[in-house]
Amino acid sequence: MKYSIEQSEITERTEQINKFALLVDLFNKKAVDRETFMAELSKIEQTDWAKENLFNQLIGYCVLGDAYGILKSRELDFSKAYYNNEYVYKEVSYYHNVQYLITRVKREEWAALYLTAFRTSCRAYLCLANAYDHLGRFCEAQQYYRMALQDSYNTPKVEVNQGFAYANMHSFWTEEEPFIVRKAQQIIRKYQQTFDRQSPYFCQICSWPSPSFDAPLIDYDNIQEGGYEKWICQHYLRINRFNDVEPDSMLSLCDNVKLPVIVDTPEKKALYESTFKEIKGSFISTRKILYSIINEDKNSVNMEMLKMAYKNFYSIFDKIAMFLSNYFDIKLKSYEVDFAKIWNCKNGDIRQEILAHSQNMPLLGLYNIKLDVYGMKTDWYVVDEQTKDLKMLRNYMEHKSIIIKDEPMSHTEYQLTISKQELELNTIRLAQLVRCAIIYLCNFVMHAEYDKHGS
Repeated sequence: MKYSIEQSEITERTEQINKFALLVDLFNKKAVDRETFMAELSKIEQTDWAKENLFNQLIGYCVLGDAYGILKSRELDFSKAYYNNEYVYKEVSYYHNVQYLITRVKREEWAALYLTAFRTSCRAYLCLANAYDHLGRFCEAQQYYRMALQDSYNTPKVEVNQGFAYANMHSFWTEEEPFIVRKAQQIIRKYQQTFDRQSPYFCQICSWPSPSFDAPLIDYDNIQEGGYEKWICQHYLRINRFNDVEPDSMLSLCDNVKLPVIVDTPEKKALYESTFKEIKGSFISTRKILYSIINEDKNSVNMEMLKMAYKNFYSIFDKIAMFLSNYFDIKLKSYEVDFAKIWNCKNGDIRQEILAHSQNMPLLGLYNIKLDVYGMKTDWYVVDEQTKDLKMLRNYMEHKSIIIKDEPMSHTEYQLTISKQELELNTIRLAQLVRCAIIYLCNFVMHAEYDKHGS
């Protein structure tokens, strides 16, 4: 444990950040004009955050996320999918950086920052959950709402937002919909006045039939491979939408997400079904390999097996891209299809085949996962630190050298040094993104097929 205050000292920069935070609050209350606000926002963004202590970075990234969240809510229509909007993606990137710093505070054991880190982290989780809910990233939104509840101060806001999510998106939980309706009913009744005022339409859900009980919890000690099943559920690695709502529920125990029925020629339908079967099967088998690598030897790591798992997870993204290419009938040669490039034309614009689905949020969720893994080649885009780590780790795994050593991550031109724990965390993070992408692919197809054939 480090009790030094070197990373938590109050500096001149701290005062500047606090003044800007007050300005953000005034702008939110419409007490400051937009021109003044944007001028100060531009100044604070020019800060070289890498040179600041961890305390300043934490509060700085958080207030920048707040600023762009307010701009987004003021100027954008939440019912539409935005693929290239500065406000949307800067908000998410800055909050991602908050969470990245929280991990560093814990890893490096900066005791003086623990309370600040905890409160900032829970608030960032709440803001990220709200942002994700409007970006089609419904799985991660539910995870982050749960994490935000660690700070009881957030409870009313979290529960109201969960209620809106359950009421609005209940049909996506195809296997567990009655239990999601039950959760929506419980929250709507608890905050009846809020829902009556903000969205009275949802109150009719309270009259729908639903179970009179919650599903039982998993008894991991009395099921086959209980340790493995617990690891899957508690790391949000089940291909199951309820896993994000209640990880330890019996409803979260199966990989039950299926590809929705697609109305097309028999040949095309067979192609979609076989591609999805391969995507899902590859993820499940690679997930088991990852668990075995992590748990078979606590003191070392099988680098070749881990490299294989890492590459397998990445390859699933390209299989998803192939599925999308066929579904949209994008005219590309098979070797030109990959998850990083499927979204854009050669001039960098988002493809019209994508933009045609302007209200299909799960498709936007898939695109956002692409940004988490590969970033965006746009001047204003803020590439967050987690994305940098994933890209760098893949580059060194495939083309250079990696050394496992119990020390902070560092690299030279040809060699990356990383601890076993950090390598495991990055690989699990990649697996979580792949798992969400598989679910969002199914959500996208469900929405798209309804738009084409529903009434």
